[in-house]
Amino acid sequence: MSAGRTFRRIQSTPARAHEFWKYHWIVYHKTIRALRDARRHAHGVLLDVGCGAKPFAYLFDGRVARYWGSDLRGSRYLEGASGPDVYARSEALPFRDASVDTVLGLSMLTYLPEPLEMIREANRVLKPGGVLLLEFTQMVPLHDAPWDFFRFTRHGARYLLERGGFEALEVHPIGGLWTRVALSAMEPLNRLNRGPWRVLTELPVRALYVGIQLGGEALDRVFFDPREVIGHLVVARKVRAALDDDPARAVAAATRAT
Repeated sequence: MSAGRTFRRIQSTPARAHEFWKYHWIVYHKTIRALRDARRHAHGVLLDVGCGAKPFAYLFDGRVARYWGSDLRGSRYLEGASGPDVYARSEALPFRDASVDTVLGLSMLTYLPEPLEMIREANRVLKPGGVLLLEFTQMVPLHDAPWDFFRFTRHGARYLLERGGFEALEVHPIGGLWTRVALSAMEPLNRLNRGPWRVLTELPVRALYVGIQLGGEALDRVFFDPREVIGHLVVARKVRAALDDDPARAVAAATRAT
């Protein structure tokens, strides 16, 4: 992962269902909705890759036996009572082969210069038939430059998952075009609402957040287009080892297997 930067962790705790005066409530709200739809597939030991302060762990209460988290030691998104259990890069997890049942990754692939390596690593640590819940960001404003590398369509997501040894089971859209418009509209307001003038700008900016986000939510419901989404939360099952098109690495793997 890149320097611990993740789009979803602007706050250490995500905005809940009715906290639409908070910055980026609209994308948290839609991410939570997708997770509620997909979480029935989670089971056993779950590893949250790029977990930050584990803001979505409560959604899996009673559904998994253990909830582990990994992130970078230098991440600035670790504030909160609950942080990572281990510090590691998403491409080099300190877990044994086939040792976890579920891997969760939210809004973090865009920060990886080689996203397929994360998917291959998830394959390695998952048990046969294990589940990957992975968000593929498609359409959000540029953020955390220069660590923002990629966007993914649902077709690109399926391609990467197949290369990584997974079969896609479900695809849950997150947000739509009007969510994207709302995010762009809030960016300058967030920059304005800082520094010594915040005592004057806080209430007006929060009021504008309410109007922008509720408006975006309503327009998304009326004019939703599945081709124009913020991202997709894909539920995938491990069906085989990841394909490896690096000759040196393939030879090394074959040598270890003999």
